Parts: sequence; C-alpha cells; structure tokens
Amino acid sequence: MGKSNQTNIGLDIGLLDNRIEITTDVYYKKTDDLLLRLSLPAYVGTTGQGATTPPFANIGSLENKGFEFTINTINMQRKDFLWKSNFNISMNRFKVLKLNSESGVYDQTLQQGSDVTVVTRTAVGQPLGQFYGYKVIGRFEKATDFYYKDATGTVKPTALPEGMVIGENGVWIGDYMFEDVNKDGVINEKDAGYIGDPNPDFTFGFNNSFSFKGFDVSILFTGSYGNDVLNYQRRWLENPRENTNLLKSALGYAQLELIDPNGPNDYRNVQIVGGDPYMPRIAASSAASASNYRLSNRFVEDGSYVRLKNISIGYNLPKDLYSKYGISNIKVYSNMKNVLTFTKYKGYDPEVGAMYQNQLLNGIDNGRYPSPMVTTLGLTVNF
Repeated sequence: MGKSNQTNIGLDIGLLDNRIEITTDVYYKKTDDLLLRLSLPAYVGTTGQGATTPPFANIGSLENKGFEFTINTINMQRKDFLWKSNFNISMNRFKVLKLNSESGVYDQTLQQGSDVTVVTRTAVGQPLGQFYGYKVIGRFEKATDFYYKDATGTVKPTALPEGMVIGENGVWIGDYMFEDVNKDGVINEKDAGYIGDPNPDFTFGFNNSFSFKGFDVSILFTGSYGNDVLNYQRRWLENPRENTNLLKSALGYAQLELIDPNGPNDYRNVQIVGGDPYMPRIAASSAASASNYRLSNRFVEDGSYVRLKNISIGYNLPKDLYSKYGISNIKVYSNMKNVLTFTKYKGYDPEVGAMYQNQLLNGIDNGRYPSPMVTTLGLTVNF
C-alpha cells in the first residue's frame, strides 16, 4: 500500500453580502511506494486474448501539485428573476520522483493482432503516461530528399528504417521520413521518444442557472485545454493495405507516377501527383507499410475541447391547479446531456479518459465508444 503526505493551503472570500464567493486551493501531494501493476513483457502472457493480469507492486514515488479556483456569483436578483453563475478551473501537475525498476522507465503496451507496441512511457522526472513513439519530420517528395548536407557541407544519406534500402519494396517516394534522434544514420527503437502528453494544462467548468417565476434553466459547459489524444485506431483505419473497414481519410494516400513515362521505375523518376500532402503512399510491401504506420506523432492530436455538457429546463405548474387534490408541487422538466462539442480532434469524442481505468493509459482512443447525447423528459409530482 502506498503512503501519501499532502499539504493544502486554501482561501475563502465572500464579497458584497456573499453575492460573490471565491474559493482557492493550492496543494502538494507526495506518494511513496506507489502501487501500480508491473510492466511485464508480452511473452509471459500479459497481453492478448486470454492474458493474465500483471500483479501490483510498489514501484516508486510520485509528486502531485496543483491549483483549484472556484467563483460563485449572483449576477442578477429581482422580484421574479434570479441568475447565478459558477466557474471553476483546475490545474494539476504530476511528476515521477522515483521508479524501482532497472531501466528507470515504466512502459505500457497495446496489442492489435500480432502487433505489440509500447504506447506510453513513464520515467523519472517526467509526467505520468506520456505517449511514446517516433517523430515524422517529413515525406520523401523527390529524389534529393534521400540525401542531405551536414554542418560541414558533406552529402550524407537520409536515415532509413533499419534493414530497409531505397526501393519500391523498401523506402520510396511518398514514404515518411523519421527523426534520427541519435544521429546514427538508422531509424530504430533508439530513435523513439516522447510524442505527446495526455495531461491537460487545465480543465474547467462554467454553469449558469436562471429562474423566472415557475421556470428554471441550467446550462453547463465543461472543457479541457492543452492535452493530447492518441488516436490509436488511425494506425489501422487509415492504412489502405488493411483488409478491414477504413476511414475516408485513407483515400488520401500519396498518388505516384513516373516523371518520364518512358523512363525507368527508379526513385529519381517518380513524383507525387495527388493525395493528402500528409499521407504516405500505398506501400508495395508489408515492411514498408509497417514503417509508415509505426506509432508516431502523426497519430497524436490536440485533445482540447469545450463541451455543452448539460441543459436542463423545468417548469413548476401553478399551485392553484392541483393544491385542492393534496398535491404540493408538479414539475415538468427536460434534460439534455452532451449536446455539442467544439474540438479539433478528428475522432468521435476527445474525452476518452483512461483505458482499463489505468492512469498510465490515459488519453488513448482505441475505439472508445463516444459519450452519447441523451435527452430526458420527466414529470415530478410531490404530495
């Protein structure tokens, strides 16, 4: 069991006869002997169908600090009309202080068929569960992209995925260029790094409630800013080589043709003539396809959003209509949840939460069912 020590400093302020109420809270929490499931390799049977759940262990220490601010206001108060508002904002920062592992990192994997991929890495000095993969730095558009000049002016070959060479079944016009982090001229697991952070800069909520005679209305907005979402299913649903249903965006693959129709099928005689400028070609081999659709920053999207979370409308019928029947109140109401969402995220829902309730798999959209819009109509009768 983990041990936690927490310090809070709070401030409550009431102004104008409490028409304005302000609450702030600054906190610092340190957890030692952090309880998490062990990160075990796939060959011990911890992934895939029929997998065994890894055991829990005390693996390290975590720092959690943040700030919360709430303001409640009575904006207008008249004989028959009342308008109240509530606004709250929360900022929270996690940092790993210690990990009891030989590597000093804690990886989480996902398996799709035979593919087992590290999707997040947690390391000392870093936030929890950052997305981990490769960085796409461009696309091979022309023959000269296969070479570059270094700081001394020496022409060198652009780094290619390990074991692959220039060729239609290898790396070709329309394939991705990846960042060679360690500058060894080869793209391999040593070049993987952090490609996104699911932890938001801040979250917020804003509610307004109105009442006028027998009517009452409440409108709630919620949101998150600065967090990334890993749209994991795009790895498979944008790949035209897959034999499953695909996203419409898969039709945007880079379209190639020969510069000189009578010339050779050589990378120096191939050009891109169509398609989405950020999509790769339809690879001629499974190896080339796997390289283009390896886990990279192209699947990491801005998960910021503003959501009209809830609208409720109610009406209390006049008492003279029913009081003689021993009824104290009759109210008809309607409630709508998840009405509208404003976001740049391409998936169904940017509010994906944590897979398997695992905080180290937070912000990964692996086909999560989106939050549905729900409308409720009701009648309340009090005797």
